[in-house]
Amino acid sequence: MDYQFSPKTSGSFFLEHKKNKRNGTVLIVTIFLFLAFSTLALGLIFISQVYLQVGGYEKNSSRLDYCSENAIKEAFHHLAAAVGSAPSPAVISEERYLELRDDVRGVGNRLMEEAAGIHFPVEIRTQEESLLWQSRMDCRLEKAAESDGFFLAVYELPIQAEGRLRSLPFRRPASLEVRAHILAGHIPLSALPFMLNKALDPEERREFVEENDITFVPSSREILPSQVSFAGEPLIPESSAPLLEKALDIEIFRPQDITAAKLRTILGLEESQEPVPEGVYLIRTDLGLGGVYVEGDIQEMVAAIEGNYQVISFRSGENVWVLRYSPSESKTSFLSPQGEETFDFVPLGLIIISGEVLSLGGGIVEAGGQVRLVTDREVPSILPGAKLTLVASGKITITSHLVQQGLSWQEGIPYVKGKQSQLVIFSTGRDLWTEAAIEGGLVISAGAPQDLKVQAALTAGGEGLKVEGLDKTLRILGSIQTTAYSSSGNQLSLTPWTPRPGTEESAIGPQTAQPVLFIARVAASQWKEY
Repeated sequence: MDYQFSPKTSGSFFLEHKKNKRNGTVLIVTIFLFLAFSTLALGLIFISQVYLQVGGYEKNSSRLDYCSENAIKEAFHHLAAAVGSAPSPAVISEERYLELRDDVRGVGNRLMEEAAGIHFPVEIRTQEESLLWQSRMDCRLEKAAESDGFFLAVYELPIQAEGRLRSLPFRRPASLEVRAHILAGHIPLSALPFMLNKALDPEERREFVEENDITFVPSSREILPSQVSFAGEPLIPESSAPLLEKALDIEIFRPQDITAAKLRTILGLEESQEPVPEGVYLIRTDLGLGGVYVEGDIQEMVAAIEGNYQVISFRSGENVWVLRYSPSESKTSFLSPQGEETFDFVPLGLIIISGEVLSLGGGIVEAGGQVRLVTDREVPSILPGAKLTLVASGKITITSHLVQQGLSWQEGIPYVKGKQSQLVIFSTGRDLWTEAAIEGGLVISAGAPQDLKVQAALTAGGEGLKVEGLDKTLRILGSIQTTAYSSSGNQLSLTPWTPRPGTEESAIGPQTAQPVLFIARVAASQWKEY
């Protein structure tokens, strides 16, 4: 059959509808993907902005930290520079000493200001481009302690600082606690790490430091390093009268006023105008025992340890004296050519010798009770916590090690186990009674060990300190004060150590002949960041 129009194909409407449906689905997926990727892109942009802001905050925080740290360091360096350039020890008059003592009693700061050469408060402001920092250092007396002819003042030097950036309103505060220990008056000479008591111009001082191989072993507790100090005016005392008074338990206005008869009475000898016989005398006092007095030269003096007893042996010619005492048991025995005596007291620990000591060192107590000097090895010869002071008018020659029990050396650095002892060795170079100049000083013998260790405060009047021999290393845990120093090309390694003056730790020793100011210590205790 013929049709005018072609017949409608079955299903054609549905095919067109499906095609349109596919086109709509692609559009929806495309829009969805576009939205997803747009959201992701926007999220990444937002996250990057967050990271940029966090990075900026961290950068600014670090810069603020740098600013506050610079403020603290700049303030402390200002203090360190002032202390380092100030003369120390600085000689002052008796009148000025009394004025400063009264100011300390009134809780003033003049002592600290005069010792360091600065005035408080110290304010510092610095700007570097957009970085700004400022600090303020104040001064206040923490405590003070007076002793025989001098005093110790401890000052707190709090440093308050802050850093900021020019473009930000924020500030970063920080603080540092600093303490300074100042000695004033006739201070113990042992407080001075190394002092050359000789008038030298600046060029001569530089030559002295360059020519002598002196090394200071630093302490982890100290910030300011020890150094050689020079004193043009005489600070090492020529008179040993204060030490004689303590040892003999008498009052001495002038040593020349002590007659032979009076001295014999003090020593427990028969009354006579005859000179005191050469020998070793243990002083008896109303309260127990005093010091030890020696008349004449000593050929050999040996320190040793026997159990918990400190042993000191004296040999002069054929005669030997042995002093044994135990601080823990409060027992003493004294053996002399006349026999042995025992006491329920301990001696003062102060030995006065009117003469020379030809050999001084550490040793051992043998099975038979004899005390023998040991030079071929290091042996402990001083009890922990012992306080001994040896004063001789003439020369003292050190021939062996003198170290305490519990002391060890690791890579040249001394470490003490237990309570630290203190030994003071002082040669005056002056006759005890007439105070006339004689040959004196301290000598490190050429026969002493090549690596000699001495734990003591060494004070040398007369001809000063001389190291004999070649290729030696002298290791000192303590201090040195001397009128002259001859190293003979040998090395000196000095670890400064001194107890707190005026305390039970401090041994009896010589004090400066004139009042001085001395900055004993400057140390930081606590750094805080807020």
